[in-house]
Amino acid sequence: MTLHTCLMFFLLIHGSLSLARPQCYTCDQTTCKCSRQNFEKVPVTPLKLVTELDLSFNMLTTIEKNNFDAHASLISLLMNNNQINTIEEQAFAELTILEKLDLSFNRLEMLSPGWFEKLFSLQHLNLLGNTYKTLGQGGLFQPLKRLRILYFGGPDFLYVRTVDFSGLSHLEEVIIDGVNLKGYAGGSLSQTGPIERVTLSLGLQFRKNPVLVRTILTDVVHANTTLTFSNTRFSTVPEMVLFNVVTDGGTRNLHFKNVNMSGAACYALVYRLSGSNIIKLTLEDVRLSMYFMIPSLDLDFLYLEEVVLKNVIIPQFYRFPALIFLAPILMVVQRVTVVNSKLYAIPCQSSVSFSHLEYLDISENYLTDMALSNLMCDGKGVLGSLQTFKIGWNSLRVINSRIFMGLEKLEHLDISGNAFHSMPETCYWPPSLQVLNLSSSHLTKVTACLPQSLRILDLSDNALTVFSVKLQFLKELYISGNKLRSLPDGGFYPGLVMLSIQNNDLQTFSRNILNAYSNLTSLEASTSTYVCSCDFVVFMKSEVVHHQVSIKDEFKSYICDSPDGERGRSVGDVSLSVFECHTALAFSLLCLFILGVILLIVGFCNKFNVLWYLKMTWNWLRAKRKPKLKKGELEFDAFVSYSEMDSGWVEAHLVPELEQVEPRLRLCLHKRDFLPGGWILDNIMDAIERSHRTLFVLSQHFVRSEWCKYELDYTHFRMFNHNDDSVVLILLEPIDKDSIPKKFCKLRKVMHSKTYLEWPDDDTQIPRFWQSLRKATLRPGMDNSNV
Repeated sequence: MTLHTCLMFFLLIHGSLSLARPQCYTCDQTTCKCSRQNFEKVPVTPLKLVTELDLSFNMLTTIEKNNFDAHASLISLLMNNNQINTIEEQAFAELTILEKLDLSFNRLEMLSPGWFEKLFSLQHLNLLGNTYKTLGQGGLFQPLKRLRILYFGGPDFLYVRTVDFSGLSHLEEVIIDGVNLKGYAGGSLSQTGPIERVTLSLGLQFRKNPVLVRTILTDVVHANTTLTFSNTRFSTVPEMVLFNVVTDGGTRNLHFKNVNMSGAACYALVYRLSGSNIIKLTLEDVRLSMYFMIPSLDLDFLYLEEVVLKNVIIPQFYRFPALIFLAPILMVVQRVTVVNSKLYAIPCQSSVSFSHLEYLDISENYLTDMALSNLMCDGKGVLGSLQTFKIGWNSLRVINSRIFMGLEKLEHLDISGNAFHSMPETCYWPPSLQVLNLSSSHLTKVTACLPQSLRILDLSDNALTVFSVKLQFLKELYISGNKLRSLPDGGFYPGLVMLSIQNNDLQTFSRNILNAYSNLTSLEASTSTYVCSCDFVVFMKSEVVHHQVSIKDEFKSYICDSPDGERGRSVGDVSLSVFECHTALAFSLLCLFILGVILLIVGFCNKFNVLWYLKMTWNWLRAKRKPKLKKGELEFDAFVSYSEMDSGWVEAHLVPELEQVEPRLRLCLHKRDFLPGGWILDNIMDAIERSHRTLFVLSQHFVRSEWCKYELDYTHFRMFNHNDDSVVLILLEPIDKDSIPKKFCKLRKVMHSKTYLEWPDDDTQIPRFWQSLRKATLRPGMDNSNV
C-alpha cells in the first residue's frame, strides 16, 4: 500500500511539472511581446495588468480554458502564425473587454461560437489562413455586437452561407480570402449593411467561377465602399465584364493590390471605368503584362480625380511608352502618383495634355535631368495647374530651377534623394513656391539659390557644416543629419516656428541662443555629441521646461559626449558635482575649509600643548641617543633646576648649605656651570646627564618657567628610561597637586608616588630640612657621619 501511494505521488509531481507553463519576461508597462520564443504553451507573464499580449510566431497547439484567467484586462491578443488546432469552449471567457483577437494562420479546422460568447467588446477579429471549410454551424458571430473589422477565409475555405453573418450590422472592414471558394449564398454580406472597406482575394475566380464573383460583388458594392482586389489574376477581356457590377453599383474607390493583369485586361478595365463614378484608382504591387496599344480618346472619366501606381512591375518597361494606356486618364485627373515603377520618361507631347494635374508624384523612378527637362517642355508653360510636384529619388544631378518657372501655382517641390552635390549661386523659382525638399541630396553647401518665398525647407541628411541663408518667411526648417556644430542664427529666420536639427555635431545651446528665435515653439535637437556642461544640463533639466520652446523629440536621446565620466549617458540622467559646476567657488570654499582646519588644529594644539609635547618628544629622542654616563664619570652631585625668580633662595640658602658644609657637594648651576655660547637645551641636557641627582626647586614661578619645563621633562624622560631614582623635589611654597598643568603628567605622578621636601615656615625645623636634603642628595659611598 505504501509503495503504491509513493508511486502515485511521484506521478502526480511529475505530471504537475510537465504541465508547468513557461514564463515570458519581455514585458514593458502593460505590454508583453512574447512572439518568436518557441512557446508550446501559453506563457505566464510577470505583470498583473496586461492590456496587450503578443504570442505570434510561436509553437502553440492548444488553448486551454484557464490560460487567460489572469489576463482579464487584455485589450489586444495576438496568436497568429502558430500551430493552434484546438481551442477549448470557454478559453476566452474572462476576456470581456478584449477588442482585438488575431487567430490567423493556424490550423483551426472548426470554428465554435462558444469561443466568442463572452467577447462582448470585440471589434477586430482575424481568422485568415486556417483550415476550416465554413464559418461554423451558423451564428458564429452572433455575440459580437460591436465587431467592426472581420478577416476570414483561406485556401481551404469553400462555402459562405446566409446564416454566417447573422447578428453583424456595423461592419466597417471585411477581408475575404476566397481563392478556392465554391459557393456563396446571395445576400450573405448585404444583410450587414454597406461596408466601408472590402478586400476580395479571389485568385482565378474571375475566370473559373464568374457567377460566384458576380454574386459577391452584388452584395458588397456600394457607392461609399472602397473595393480592393488582391491576390487575383486578370487575363482576358470577358473577365473584366464583371466590373460592370462595380461601375453600376457606384463604387468610387477601386484598389488593385498584388495582382497580375494582362495588357488586354488592363485596357478592358480602362474602358469599363469610362463613364463610371470612380474617383480614385490604385494599382499597388501589380504586374502588368503589356504591349503597345493606341488608346481610344472617346473615353469619359468625368469623376476620376486620382490615379496611384505604386511598385508596378512592367516587363520590358523600356518599350516606351508602356504607360500610354493611361493617357486618357492623365488628361482629366487632378492627382497622379507613379512611384517605384521604373518610369524613365514622359514626353513633352504628353505632359502638354495634363492640364488638370494639381498633384504629381513620380518619385523613385529613373528620370534624368534630360528626361525631366523634356517632361517640363524646357519650362515652356506646361502643367499650369500643378501645385505639388515630387520627383525625389530619381537620377537628377543638377538643380535646374528655370524649368519650374512656368509653374505659376507650384507650392510644394520635392527633389530629395538625388545626387546634386552642389547648387548654383543664384536661382529663379516660381514666387508661389512655399515648400522645398532637398534632403539626402549630398549637398555640402547651401547658397542663395534657395527661394525667399519658402515657408517650409527640408535639408536633412546632407553634409552641411554651416547654414546661414536668410529666409525671412520660413516657418519650418528640417536640417537633421548634417554636420552642424551650432544652431543657425535665429536672426535670419524671424518667423521660424519649428526647427528640427537632430543628429548633427551640436555641442550645446542655451537660453540666449533660443531667445534669438523670436517665434520658435518646437525644437528637435537630439544627438550624441553634447558637451554636458553644468549650464547646459541645468538648462535642459529645468529651464527648458519653462522656456517658450518645447522639446518635441525624446529627451533621453540627448546624449553626452563629454565629460568622459558622462559619455554615452542621457542629459536627463547626468548629475554633475559642485566642483565640476562651480570650480572657482568650490576651490575658494575648499581653501577656506583648509584654512579653517589649520586654524582649528592650531587652536587645538595651543589648548592641549601639542607643540610642547612634540618638543619634548624630540628632546627625549635626542636623550635616548646619548649614552648614560657611569657613576665614576659623573661630574656633579646634583643639578639644581629653579626659576630665576627663586635664585635668591638658591644662592643664599641652598648653595652655601650643600657646598660649604661637610661633606661638601658639588652642584651644577646654570648661571655658573653652563657652557657660554652653547644652546640652552644642549646645556640643560648635558648638565642633567653629568649629575647624580636633579634637585627641583618647586614654586609657582617654577611651574610658569619655560626652561624649568624642559629641565623637568628631560629629567622625567631620563628617569623613566633608565629606571633610576635621580629626582629630588623641594617645595618652597605649598603647591596643590591638582593645580599643576596636565602637561606635567610625570611631575604629578612623581608628586603622588614620591616624598618631597617642604621648606618649613618654622625656623626650628630648618636644620632637619637640610639634614633630609643632604641625605637624599649624597651619592652612595660618601661619608654620612655628619648627616
